[in-house]
Amino acid sequence: MKKAAAYARYSTNKQTENSIAFQLEAIQKYCVKNNLLLTAIFKDDAESGTNTDREGFLAMLDAARRKEFDCVVIYDVTRGSRDVADWFAFRKAMYMLGIEVVSATEQLGDITDPNNFLTELITVGIGQHQVLTTRQKSIAGVAVKAKQGAFLGGYPPLGYDIVNGQYVINEQEARIVRMIFEAYAAGKSYNEILKLVSGAKGKRGRPIGKNSLYSILTNERYIGVYTWNKRFQKIFRKWAGGKPNPNCVRIENFIPPIIETGLWERVQKRMSENKRKAVNKAKHEYLLSGLIECTNCGSTYVGHCSTNKKGYSTRYYICGNKYRTCSCNSKNINADEIETFVVQQLKAYLLETDFEEIAQYIADQVNNTSPDLSREKKELAEITMQINNGMKAILQGLDFTELKDEISRLQIRKSELEDIIARNESNRKKVDKNKIIELFRHSIENWDVDLKNIIKYHITKIYANIDGSYTVNVGVHIAGCGGPQTIVCTTFLYNKSISDFLKVKK
Repeated sequence: MKKAAAYARYSTNKQTENSIAFQLEAIQKYCVKNNLLLTAIFKDDAESGTNTDREGFLAMLDAARRKEFDCVVIYDVTRGSRDVADWFAFRKAMYMLGIEVVSATEQLGDITDPNNFLTELITVGIGQHQVLTTRQKSIAGVAVKAKQGAFLGGYPPLGYDIVNGQYVINEQEARIVRMIFEAYAAGKSYNEILKLVSGAKGKRGRPIGKNSLYSILTNERYIGVYTWNKRFQKIFRKWAGGKPNPNCVRIENFIPPIIETGLWERVQKRMSENKRKAVNKAKHEYLLSGLIECTNCGSTYVGHCSTNKKGYSTRYYICGNKYRTCSCNSKNINADEIETFVVQQLKAYLLETDFEEIAQYIADQVNNTSPDLSREKKELAEITMQINNGMKAILQGLDFTELKDEISRLQIRKSELEDIIARNESNRKKVDKNKIIELFRHSIENWDVDLKNIIKYHITKIYANIDGSYTVNVGVHIAGCGGPQTIVCTTFLYNKSISDFLKVKK
């Protein structure tokens, strides 16, 4: 029998789990009628069909790539997608994997057949037309409310509360907003402003950070201007570029202002000048981007360049939490200093390393690692016990439909777990020692032309310690039998205060 996976979805909170149950019942009947073994069920609750960024849908795609089933059964095309481009991208992906897509209520054929393709295109097109029509009516209805200055949901800006649908100034928060505007107009930097308002939180309860400052300083509501649909942010839940919307609703002098017009204009002038300077500023490269982790708060370090009054620029790596919200007191790392150290030590390590020996060590580490299937094995044991108990109950005379249905569901899950365990234990791919040797040789031979990628290959992690020292782990990132793995071969410890470092071999 062919193995089948069911996929079900309902769109809004107005629908319920019954919508899923109805679809699955039709799918199960279809599978029985067409001699298909239903081995997996994927579903999405209250998720729109106009995008594919759905947990259940993505899980189904991952399982398809692992060839866990032979076909996908849906109730109808609209459950898969209401976007023509997304639907045919899915169909093409399944076609390339050799997995059939069938509907319990519609006839889906070979998408390479012109007539079948046209029929399917019309079906999906009707679904998208319905979405567009509904969206158009919805926007028109909201626009009417917007033109009346109605609050349309979400969080009000810091400094305002909503009372009976109207913007009302929250004086305690408004003082923070005024402080931010006045400090920026006076020439204060974002970091200086964050220290000034240290401890203040936004409407969502999170500390005010640099992104929050930008949003506050550019929000026209603070001078009494009501706006709605100012920019195209998303279309069909996909990023639309943030371009200005010509149909924006904008009503001046509607909201009680927190900021005077003169202060607003000074702030906007400075922001415009800074934006122009930022565009003209040369971009700096950071070789260790994404590799440095703060041991104090766990955030990843980001590259940052500061320029002093004489015009001299210095590159740094700075803790992400410290940079965004000033909520970490870890020390900045001079980028030239740490990059020079890492590059020198990595090159020395590669030059003195016996590739045969280290490749054998890495291959042994990866190939001798067993995949962690403890959770699957535990669930399999529990399900097996439940099935046995259910069968005993039936043999003892407790014969009712709900029990048989539950046993049937458990048997499907048992089969799925057995397949997962067997596949992971039998189809483990071994890492080839010679491939690892080739990687190390490539690193030496292409050092001058591919340095950034070589660093990504071999620097597995850098830990920035609170005292200003840092630990550099050297090894390889490799895909092995148990999935992607990081093998650390050597660790370099560096402390600027003693101008020395210690190499520790694993």
